[in-house]
This record gives sequence, C-alpha cells and structure tokens, in this order.
Amino acid sequence: MSKLKELLLAGSEFIVTCELVPGRGHEGKAIEQIIEFGRKVASSDVPIHAVSITDNPGGNPALSPDVLGRELMEMGVEPLVHFSCRDVNRNMMESRASALARGGLNNLLVITGDYPVGGYDGMAKPIFDFDAVHALRLLKSMNAGLEVPGRKPGTFNRLPATDFLLACAVSPFKRHEAELLPQMYKLEKKIAAGADFIIPQLGYDMRKFAEILKYLKYRGLHVPVFGNAYAVSKGAGSMMNKGLVPGCVVTDELMATLSAEAEAPDKGKGARLERAARMMAIFRGIKFSGVHLGGFGLKFEDFEHIIRRSEEIGENWRDHAGELRFSQPDEFYLFPEDPDLSFAEERCVPVTTARKRVLSPNYHVSRCFHRYVFTEGAMLYRMGRWAYKLLEKSKLLTRAAYFFERNIKRALFDCQECGDCALFDLGYLCPMSRCAKGQRNGPCGGSRNARCEVDDDKPCVWTLTYQRFSAAGKLDNMRTQYIPPADNSLERTSGWANFFLGRDHAAKMSQPDMQQNVKP
Repeated sequence: MSKLKELLLAGSEFIVTCELVPGRGHEGKAIEQIIEFGRKVASSDVPIHAVSITDNPGGNPALSPDVLGRELMEMGVEPLVHFSCRDVNRNMMESRASALARGGLNNLLVITGDYPVGGYDGMAKPIFDFDAVHALRLLKSMNAGLEVPGRKPGTFNRLPATDFLLACAVSPFKRHEAELLPQMYKLEKKIAAGADFIIPQLGYDMRKFAEILKYLKYRGLHVPVFGNAYAVSKGAGSMMNKGLVPGCVVTDELMATLSAEAEAPDKGKGARLERAARMMAIFRGIKFSGVHLGGFGLKFEDFEHIIRRSEEIGENWRDHAGELRFSQPDEFYLFPEDPDLSFAEERCVPVTTARKRVLSPNYHVSRCFHRYVFTEGAMLYRMGRWAYKLLEKSKLLTRAAYFFERNIKRALFDCQECGDCALFDLGYLCPMSRCAKGQRNGPCGGSRNARCEVDDDKPCVWTLTYQRFSAAGKLDNMRTQYIPPADNSLERTSGWANFFLGRDHAAKMSQPDMQQNVKP
C-alpha cells in the first residue's frame, strides 16, 4: 500500500501534493529541476506528501511521467502519476497499468487528457479509445484481479490483483447550468467506477470549489476532495484567460489583478504566492482533505513558502474567503450564496431551474422513432428483430439495408459508422461526430462557455444533451447511466442490425439478463 493511500485511509492529516511538468526530451533543465525538487522534498521536513507528474500536458509530447515517477520513488518521494486516455488504446492502457504496478507506481490521477496540438512531422492523432470513466473501471477491475478469457472457450483466468490508488478530476468552473451539471454527473460516474479521491481543475472562485463538497454531501457521497491552488503569473494567466490552457479559468477581473501585480519589483511573485497560500488555508478551513499545489517555474522554496504561509494564516482563513471570488459574467451557481462558506443545511440544497423546450424537429422525430421501433415491446420492435434475422441470411440484402441506414444516419446525425451507436444515450446526438474526444459518459473538462475545447464554433455535445434530457425530465438517466466504450469490432457495420441482434451495448442494456455486464 502506498504512503499516500495510507494517509487518505487514516484521514487525520491534510495532504499536500505538488504538480510538476516535464519538458520534451530525455534530459534538460526542466527534467533536472524535477529531480532536484525531489531531492529537496526527500531531505526536508516540509509536509509535501506526493509529487504529481503530468502526462503530455497541453497535448504536447514530454518525458513520460512513469520514468520520472520511478526516479522520484527511488529517492523516497511519493509520486502521483497522471494517467491520460488521449494517446493510447485500451490494450496499451492495460499494458501501461501493469508496468506501473510492477514498478510500484500505484498512485494515479486518471484524466481524459488535452487534445493533441503538436507532434513530430505534424499533429499527432488523438486516440481517446476510453474516457476517464472507462479507464477508472479498468483500473479498479485490475485491483480486484482482472478476469480474462482462458485458453479454452468459455473459461476465464484471474490476473494478480494490483493496488492502485485512483484520483479523478472535475471542473466546477463552468459558466452555464447546462455546462456545469454534466460535469457533476460525470463525477458521480467516476466515483461509481472506482475513484478514491478528487482533484478539481483550476479556477479562482472559492464558491465554486465549495460547491463540489456541497454536491457530494447532497448526493450522499463520501469521497476525499483536494483543493487546487496554482500560483498563477501574468503570463500563464494570460494564456488561461484566452482559453489556451483547456479547463483552466482565469477571468478578466483576475487578469486585471495579475497585470497590476506584475508592475511590482518582484513581477508579482509575492502576490501570487500569497494568493496560493490563502487558497490553501481556506481549503484546510472548509475541510478539504488536501491541496494540489502548482505554478509555472516555481521552485521547492516557493512551495515551502506557500505551505508555511498557509499555516500562519491558520484559523484566520475566513478573512480571505471573500477575496477569492473571481467569477465569470452571469455565472451559474448550483447552490445558494454562502458568503462565509458555513455549509449550513439550507445552503447545501441545489437551486431549481425551469425546464426549457428543445426546438429541434430532429430530436422529436428521433424520440418518436425510438419509442415505436427501438423500445422492447413496442409495435415495430419485434418486426425489426425478425427483419434483421432474415437479412442476415443474405449478404446482398444486408449491404442494401446498411446502405439505406448509413445514408439516413449520415444526413441526420453525421454518423461515423462506429456500429455501437450511442444516440439513445445522448438525446439523439452522436458523441463520435459531435465530440472531438468521443466522450460517452460526460464532458471532458476543456469546454469554454459551453463550446468545444477543440472547435469554438461547435457547442459541447454534452451541453446540448443536458438541455434535451432536462426538457424531457430525464436528467437522472444522464447522471446514473454508464455507457460502455465502443466495441471496435463493430466498426463500419449496421448499428440497427447490431441492436436488434443483441451485439451492441444498447441491446445488452435493454436485456435484463445482460445488464450486469454494463452497469457500473
């Protein structure tokens, strides 16, 4: 069992992790700074319980966190390795996880990952075979001893159990209701999938951080949450303010503050370290389980200053709670105003909002079609099963039926022919064509003003999905339903045939005797 896991289970100590970002290449200044940081952590009494190493942040290539994690562990430093879904398929994820377990690297922060923006000789191809929920389920299954097919048909073997401690992320810093709630719903799915603790993405509104605790309390979920305190500089803040760092929110108001601070002789360093220390003190005061510290170019001594200064603030954290409310214009909050962050019962009940009608003929026609054709027991359901069993006997008829289906679905949904259709699950919106990362269980954290991280001209498909489920009064479906990853063996085959013949995930979820295979 890792030291970090022991601390979390004990629940008696406020845990501090520090995030460091490797550079590109196998050596160089950025790499040596991480090694030097590790040496100082190992020889110091500063309470830094783990060092977090990012995995190709920003979608750019960098030295693997697995390598640096091993070097840190050899120094006696507890590593927290980022485990991204971006660059590899599910087989390579399992392979990497096995290698990490063999090397004793058991602390993982499981994330979707930023969309690639660079690479050798052109932009790298994004993979996203799994989303973070799928990855957590895989890793939790490995902890239980992954069951794999045996040599003889119908037999199974159980692999040796791993001992991963699994963190997940969530972004509460979303401006719109339809953008925020899917984040919380996906967080619930991550917890159900096996997340042991939560590290939020970056923002500077303490009310939003507190809403994570309130939401978990409202849902009756008991999972440790760390705060995120990043000592943001004017340069880094400018990139975040422009949306160039996915999921990180620096408002215009905070940007103006950073610009003013940068005029000081120390270029604003003292002010940003003080802000991070105050955030850390507030996190401790409102009973977060720990804090995740970061900051571009920060040295060990800077992290030490933040930690010691936060200890000095101590019980006076309330004096600063009102300062750190850098909200976005017309920002939606899930819970009522709570100026002193008291967590009173009446302030831990979500606000209610009115349903809005969905003005989409495509959506309403699709709902009707689904009700009468793809719902078990419906008028045309049995006819569909009979027809596709008949079509299976003729390759010519199969191709003709698929040609007909493909062209309809291309015209209506921009179908990508995955063969394992998730239209039912997203309010008749295709995650393969409408989401750059193909997310099936909820949004990534990179959306900005309800727009896609990768393409500002496109609304986030999960924002649209929320609006449709809200109008239909079916938000619980969106919150609780686990959607398996696409079965790639079905690619470029008929989604309708796969449903009616029981081959895709939707068919399995509709059959009671098969539901245990797909529920979280």
